[in-house]
Amino acid sequence: MNGFFEAMRAKGFSNCTTASVRKLTCPDCGFQFSLVYARAVACQGCSEACRGCPKVRCARCDNEFFLDRSPDVEDRIQERTLADHICRIVNDHHESKGIEIANR
Repeated sequence: MNGFFEAMRAKGFSNCTTASVRKLTCPDCGFQFSLVYARAVACQGCSEACRGCPKVRCARCDNEFFLDRSPDVEDRIQERTLADHICRIVNDHHESKGIEIANR
């Protein structure tokens, strides 16, 4: 198992959940990661991460960029759909662990 899935498992996410979102590549450092990984690691202290944020933060170099930089996102509607999708995954995960998120 690679470091990505080990880190996600340590956060309580299953391989099936992390595979539900395609990989992104940081335009600055080239690090490849999933949006679930970014939300669980790099965005974990940000209240916007659970409110449909259209940005993603690289867990390696801390660069923040818009989701429309992903090859899978062609327009603002797809960007919003992906942001909402990851928001639901993170919120469902928190609820399953009994974690209360402020400022939802």
